[in-house]
Amino acid sequence: MLLYKSGISYINKSCHAVISEGCKKQDFTFSKHTTYGLGGGAEEAYFPRNFAEARAVYDRLKNSCEGHTEKDKTTSECTRAFILGNGSNVLAADNKFDGGVLCTKKLSAIFRAGEKSIFCAAGTSVATILKYCINHGLGGLEYLSGIPATIGGIVCMNGGAGGRYINSNVISVKLYDGKNYNLSNEKCNFGYKYSTMRDINALILGIYLSVVTISPQKESELINYYSGRRRSLPKGKSCGCVFKNHSGVPAGKLIEECNLAGLRIGGAYVSPEHCNFIINDGATANDVKKLIQFVADRVFERFAIRLEEEVVYIGDFNETDG
Repeated sequence: MLLYKSGISYINKSCHAVISEGCKKQDFTFSKHTTYGLGGGAEEAYFPRNFAEARAVYDRLKNSCEGHTEKDKTTSECTRAFILGNGSNVLAADNKFDGGVLCTKKLSAIFRAGEKSIFCAAGTSVATILKYCINHGLGGLEYLSGIPATIGGIVCMNGGAGGRYINSNVISVKLYDGKNYNLSNEKCNFGYKYSTMRDINALILGIYLSVVTISPQKESELINYYSGRRRSLPKGKSCGCVFKNHSGVPAGKLIEECNLAGLRIGGAYVSPEHCNFIINDGATANDVKKLIQFVADRVFERFAIRLEEEVVYIGDFNETDG
């Protein structure tokens, strides 16, 4: 299911695994691979198509970090390596990222793992998973309908909708950090928009998910219902909600009460329809970053609440630019 045919460009000697010629993308830009549609290029970018190739790319990028000073690293990962799914919660800087990107979009596959479980490779999209569920009379994941993300990205941030989160379906997560291992649901330490995968230097290869038996017709109806609930969300290029809710209070409500609806910096503006959305309307990444900071500061000034951002930043932002 995860097989491919391709020429071989080089061997990663550190792990003796093959990285195919078609895996490396020469003209990669974050603007083409994030829902914000913003961001510059990268030093190197890879789109592995099977687990062996994904592991080889991970090892290559990890090895490229060796020898860098501690200034170039965080405590848990090298800042020169970034794992990208569909880029639905990512804001990449306008300038070139001085590092490598492993994008899981082509690491897509699904198979039945048991009577009440399926296995999805990390790069499998929500739309693909729900189509599989309809075709096989399976349910339990329809609340994800309409989320423009890969399953790996959703699990990493414990995403969800309508008050339900993916941790309710996760059985275990298949990871790689130089060796393969499975992390049980309990050891993922899921919380509100959080999992332990956000804090460790490891590649999500796939996820075992619990499902239920349901008629294809009923599953289609449920998917349409949840999709309909998302149609009222703001249109335009965004990362969805920018901030986490605070102690049960919607971040969008706090922003609205600061009279920030419609506020614009450059080509970025706070959506009047849902104030937790910041829309790219001809913006630069710097515009968006400045607006996010401005909104957070205003909410803090009025309510003494420091909103926590959901968006993940990649690259170096020059916030002194106009």
